[in-house]
Amino acid sequence: MKLIGDESGSVALTTIALLPLFLVVLAGILQLGALRVGAARVRAAADLATLVAVNDQDDAELARTGRLRLADDAAEVAREYFARNLELSAPLLAGAPADIARSAEVTAFPIGSATDPRTGARYDWPTVRLAATVPLRTPVLGAVVLQPVTAVTVLAVSSAR
Repeated sequence: MKLIGDESGSVALTTIALLPLFLVVLAGILQLGALRVGAARVRAAADLATLVAVNDQDDAELARTGRLRLADDAAEVAREYFARNLELSAPLLAGAPADIARSAEVTAFPIGSATDPRTGARYDWPTVRLAATVPLRTPVLGAVVLQPVTAVTVLAVSSAR
């Protein structure tokens, strides 16, 4: 038995030494995947909220003139539905869905031919725009190096046609 040139067990020692690094990398990859899922849910919540709000038309105006016009409460409808949709993703959020929806910037452009002061976009039809910054929990990233909360910014715009 020769001790100086013996390499038996070196693979086991290397594996044991690198195992924590592999676990940290795996946890980071899983957390990034969860963050992408959370961001997609937030985008879907905002899109659905603006769609519901833009479909809330002023029926009297439509009957009288034949033109589409958003209802007066379209912005509040968008905010309400944004909060409801965020409730489905509450475990991923770092804040209360109602508080996040309250802080969202919701703007209704009730008639066509409007220019959005935030984006500079021109809307030819009645439009609802929702812009929000949503805090998502990222505990693994917080434990490793980064922040335990990641802010996702979403912009959703829907127009009636």
